[in-house]
Amino acid sequence: MSENLSRVLQHLSLGSSLNEQGLPEDAVQCYREGLAICPDNAELWFNLGNSFLKLSKLSDAVEALQQAIALKPDFAGAYINLGNALNEQGLSENAIQCYRNGLAVCPGNAHLWYNLGTALIELPNLPEALQALQQAIALKPDLANAYINLGHALKQQGLPENAIQYYRQGLAICPDDAQLWFSLGTAFLELQKHPEAVEALQQTIACQPDFADAYTNLGIALQYQGKVENAIIAYNQALTLDSKNPEIYHNRSLAILLSGDLARGFAEYEWRRKANRYRHSYDWCDDRPQWCGEYFSGKRLLIFHEQGYGDALQFCRYLPLVKARGGIVQFSAPQPLLRLFGHLSGIDELIEHTPAAIFRTHFDLAVPLLSLPHIFGTTLPTIPSDIPYLTADQHCINIWQDKMKRPGSNLRVGLVWAGNPKNIPWQIRTCGLQAMSPLASISGVTFYSLQKGEAAGEAATPPPGMRLIDLTDDIDDFADTAALIMNLDLIIAVDTSVAHLAGALGKPVWTLLPAINTWRWLMARNDSPWYPTMRLFRQSAPGDWTGVMTTVAQELSHAECERKLKYSE
Repeated sequence: MSENLSRVLQHLSLGSSLNEQGLPEDAVQCYREGLAICPDNAELWFNLGNSFLKLSKLSDAVEALQQAIALKPDFAGAYINLGNALNEQGLSENAIQCYRNGLAVCPGNAHLWYNLGTALIELPNLPEALQALQQAIALKPDLANAYINLGHALKQQGLPENAIQYYRQGLAICPDDAQLWFSLGTAFLELQKHPEAVEALQQTIACQPDFADAYTNLGIALQYQGKVENAIIAYNQALTLDSKNPEIYHNRSLAILLSGDLARGFAEYEWRRKANRYRHSYDWCDDRPQWCGEYFSGKRLLIFHEQGYGDALQFCRYLPLVKARGGIVQFSAPQPLLRLFGHLSGIDELIEHTPAAIFRTHFDLAVPLLSLPHIFGTTLPTIPSDIPYLTADQHCINIWQDKMKRPGSNLRVGLVWAGNPKNIPWQIRTCGLQAMSPLASISGVTFYSLQKGEAAGEAATPPPGMRLIDLTDDIDDFADTAALIMNLDLIIAVDTSVAHLAGALGKPVWTLLPAINTWRWLMARNDSPWYPTMRLFRQSAPGDWTGVMTTVAQELSHAECERKLKYSE
């Protein structure tokens, strides 16, 4: 062995040791000294580039790795790390080309195919990503991450079942890979297959007991099965591993609320303001003084809208309580709610909830609407349920009465069969109009559509025998919907803002719930402490709208018989 080669090997060994000790700066110096002796050694350039990567000196890393490739054109590891450095610089197209260049000289390198596929997912170029990852697996069947990313790419293409097949294939080869089990469990969770999700996530934890996200997703899966106490235990375990994660606190708060412990649940629900999915709704006011329930005479308090229309309709009941603590109450709400909220007591100034309108508004204090239940220490017995707390304009009610041309003494029932299609996780709330066909056979009932949005078109083809009148083209906002509801005898609706509106107006409303529902409807109840005039009809099993509609039809038929008897008297 030549003296130079011996010294190069010494520098490579020493540099590797320094990196392992967490001393990448010293490793860089070591490799530089080696290159001063042997500037044409590709391994030294490669290791120098890797040390720069550890230091996040990406430009230096790129330069060193390019030099390694120039000296050794079939250096697969250099292509891989150069591509990684380019990716970290945000140069994804350059990274992809780098991986392709590497594959031109090293076509049998599974890790190059894997990196190419992963980069193509991010681009996104899913068809080519799938091909690259499949090639990686063909070359190295035990490359667990290739199965994981292949599954992710398939889920992005709307093929979660195919993703599950690949996760299972990976587990057949790598049965102790926690990330594969986690990906499988998460896929089952997205498909609402909760028993399967629980099993996979428990297996994840068996493989990696400190996997906080696995405990979190296990909590979600258990919560969806109605196993609330077990879900809370899972969230507790997640928090022992990741005690500052707002997502876990937020998820646990929903389980606590679902259990009926509102005081504790609403207190923890304040973590939503830091959770990624909601944080953007609060960032604008984080530096403004927050209202915590104190008397504020002489000051202006902005209560601002958050989340959906249903939330605004449910929690606006707290505004009179706020007003009782003095000062000027300002309330921001989306445009479709403004006319309706013009009749709500407790508001001094109503503002459209837009950045421009709020920017023009002078206020001393701010608070998000859904923080009010916590501020007022809400428990099940103390829910403000003075119904109605919303009213419809009488003139508007009369206009809608004329539009309806009410058919004699028939029972008038409003129908809502679909939620917002953009709310993908909660599409399970939607039953569709055809699912309501058992209602069509009940005589003496005229149905009115209250359905807006994409699903409104279903009113053109109601179930056979159903008399359904559709006036929704004339509904401009929630004030119109409220006026129409006031001309009806009963509302039958899936879990949407219309159900909240009917409950707030004090109208009889039957709310149709999926087996998996939000915290506000609590567990195993057929009534709601939030709305005294509401009845709840729950699925006995996920997706079983037939059972729900059979029960609703029986109850509606009974109600119609009682009404006829009373009418005849």
